[in-house]
Amino acid sequence: MNSKGAKFRKNHGLFPRNPGIHHRRSEKSFVPSALFALSPYKKNTAHYTVSRNSSMKRFNLLIAESSRNQKSLQQSEEKLRLFNHQLSCITQSTSSVIGNEYFNNLVQSLASVFGMRYAFIGKIEKGSPKTLRTVALWDKNKIIENLTFILKDTPCEKVIDQETSFYPQNVQTYFPYDQCLVDWGIHSYLGVPLLNLEKQPFGVLSVMDEKPIEDFDHYHSILNIFAARCSSEIERMDAEAQLKLKTRELEKSHLAMKDFVSIASHDLQEPVRKIAIFGSRLIEKEDSLKPEIREYLERMQKSALRMQDLINDLLLFSRTSTQTEPFRKIDLKVVLKEVTADLEVLINKSEAKIQFSSLPTIEGNPSQIRQLFQSFLSNAIKFHEVGKPPKIEIKSRLNKQSGWEISIKDQGIGFNEKYKDRIFRPFERLHGRNEYEGTGMGLAICQKIAENHGGAISVKSQPGKGTCFSVIFPQKSPSLKL
Repeated sequence: MNSKGAKFRKNHGLFPRNPGIHHRRSEKSFVPSALFALSPYKKNTAHYTVSRNSSMKRFNLLIAESSRNQKSLQQSEEKLRLFNHQLSCITQSTSSVIGNEYFNNLVQSLASVFGMRYAFIGKIEKGSPKTLRTVALWDKNKIIENLTFILKDTPCEKVIDQETSFYPQNVQTYFPYDQCLVDWGIHSYLGVPLLNLEKQPFGVLSVMDEKPIEDFDHYHSILNIFAARCSSEIERMDAEAQLKLKTRELEKSHLAMKDFVSIASHDLQEPVRKIAIFGSRLIEKEDSLKPEIREYLERMQKSALRMQDLINDLLLFSRTSTQTEPFRKIDLKVVLKEVTADLEVLINKSEAKIQFSSLPTIEGNPSQIRQLFQSFLSNAIKFHEVGKPPKIEIKSRLNKQSGWEISIKDQGIGFNEKYKDRIFRPFERLHGRNEYEGTGMGLAICQKIAENHGGAISVKSQPGKGTCFSVIFPQKSPSLKL
C-alpha cells in the first residue's frame, strides 16, 4: 500500500506534506533551494515558513518605534505651539509703538514670556567701542535707569564679536571679573548681536536670570527676530536725531543769512551811496577842476555805482534763499505783461519785439517769478546784435513729466555751449564790462528761483544764432526751500 502511494505521488509530481531541504540539479551543478512546500493544488507555488516568535518580536518593535515617533511628534508640536504663542505675545506688545516705548515694551515682554528677571537692549557708545550703554533695562517688574559699563571680560563682549552667547547656568564661572553678574546674582545668560546695514555689530539684545535657563531651544530664534527690528528702530532714531541736528544747523545758517541781508541792506549800501552822491556833487559844482581830477572823480563814481549794483544783485540772490513767502497760483501771462511794462523804457530804446500768447497758471512765489522773467528779458534785450532790433518769443508746452516748460528764445549774439554751466555761476561773465554792463548775477538768481520751485533751467545757444532758455515748472510745486 505504501509502495503504491509513493508510486502514485511520484508519477503525479507530488511531494510529501512535511517540508524538507531539497536540491535542484542543473546541467552544471547542484543549487540548494530554500525551505518551501508546493501546493497540492497549484504546481510550482512556494510557501516559506516564518517563526511565530520572530514575527511577534518584529511587530512589538514596530509598535515601540511608532510610539516613540508619535511622542516625538507631540513634543515638536508642543514646542511649536509654545514658540508661536511666545512670538505672538511679544509681537502684540511691540507692534504698535516706536522709539523708547518700543524698547521698553520689548524688554518687558521678553522677560515676562521667557520667565526671566532681566532683559536689556544695549548700544555701543560712539567714540568708545569698548563701552556699552543700555537703551532699555528691565529688572523683575519695572524699567530701571539705563547704565553704562565696560565690555571687557563680560558675556556681552562675546556677543559684540558677532556670536550668540548662551550660558544656561554658572555664567559667573566663565566671567569671574564681571562684577555686575555677581552684584545682580545672575546665574544664566543669553544674548544676540544687533547688526547695522553693513552687518556690523553695534549692540546687544539679552535676557538673564538668577536661575538656570530651561527649555531654551527656541529662545535664541525669538531674540534674533526682534534683534533685527530693534536694530532698524535704533538706526531710524539715530537718523532722525541727525536730521534734527542738521535742521537746527540749517536754521542757524538761515538766520545768519537773514542777518547778512539786513547788514548788506543798510551798512554796506550807505557808504557806497554817499560816495556816489558826493562824487556827483563835486563834478557838477567845480567847473574849475583839472581834467585829470575830473576823470578820477568820474571813475570813482562809476565804481561806486557798480558796487551799488553788485550789492543789490547780491541781496536779491540772498533773498531768493531766505524768503519763505507761501506759494500761490500765478498767471504767467499777467506776470509778463507787468514785466514788459517795467521794462518799457529799455524795450522802446532798443525797439525790441516781444511775442507771447497762451501761457499757463503755475504755483509759486510771485515776486521771484517776476524777477525770473525780468532777468531773462533784460538779458535777451541786452545781448542783441548791433543794428538789429531784439526779437523775443515766449512759448509754453506740457512736457512728458506733465510739467510746464516755458521757453524764452531770442535772436541775439548767442554763445558757445561749452560755457553753459559757467553762465549760471555767481559773478560769472562771458564778456567784459566795457562790452556789456552787469554784475554776472542775473542767471545765478534765475537758477536759484527755478530750484526753489522744484524746477530747472536748460539752455541751447550758438554764436550769432541766438539763445533759448527753457524753464521747467512742475504742475505741483513744492514749498519754498530755505
